[in-house]
Amino acid sequence: LRAWWLRGGGDRGVFAHRFAGSSAQFHHDRRQPTASVNFITAHDGFTLRDLVTYDHKHNHANGEHNRDGHHHNSSWNCGVEGETDDPAVRSLRLRLQRALLATLLLSQGTPMLLAGDEIGHSQQGNNNAYCQDNALSWLDWAGQDTDLLATTRRLLTLRRDCPALRIGQWLTGQPDAHGRTDVVWLHPDGHRLADADWRAVTDRALLVHLHAAAGPQVLLVFNPETDDRRCRLPADIDWQLVFDSARPAAEPDPARATPGTTVVCSARSVLMLRSR
Repeated sequence: LRAWWLRGGGDRGVFAHRFAGSSAQFHHDRRQPTASVNFITAHDGFTLRDLVTYDHKHNHANGEHNRDGHHHNSSWNCGVEGETDDPAVRSLRLRLQRALLATLLLSQGTPMLLAGDEIGHSQQGNNNAYCQDNALSWLDWAGQDTDLLATTRRLLTLRRDCPALRIGQWLTGQPDAHGRTDVVWLHPDGHRLADADWRAVTDRALLVHLHAAAGPQVLLVFNPETDDRRCRLPADIDWQLVFDSARPAAEPDPARATPGTTVVCSARSVLMLRSR
């Protein structure tokens, strides 16, 4: 999913497989999607902030001539290597961090959040900081990124309040005895994804309609592309916009809280809507 968001890697099928709990890895021996531990970053490797700040690892402080640490990080520096005062680059990096956090915390399975990602912790490009018991690895609580912290809190609240975000059974896409379909994968134009849509690599935006046995229906819109995308909403449902990763703290625009038949998903962002 790093590569899907940051490097244009993979198609809709790659995304959906991971979003739904990585069944190829975990759907055996009566395991459920909760056996899938999802993470974007971990204690080894780049932090979330460094993932969108550095193309290359910078481990010189470790004393091994930058030979240590993993070389393949699927990261993107958004055009500038390292920290910058460029407001456009800083804004893009924040937007991508919010989108990655949303992908992690809205996916089926068990999310694992790296401590510090929620406050914008950076290790200055060091992706192997096990030997750095100093300010490089310590969490800077006083300098926390309040935007990311508010985004994370909003996502965790939504995950808690919406059972559709943690269904606990493998998604089938088939109606149950009550006529509920747990997941419908949709093209932004509104039709169900066809075979060619799944394999497209130049058009990867998609909508995920989730319906659990209890709680509101949920509609997630993922747009990894560089342009905004107008998306047709499933009809006959009173949708409420509750999350927009393109905005500070992911707080939706109140003027768009009740969308009509379509909604615009900004470039490189995630929307969440739920039924009233």
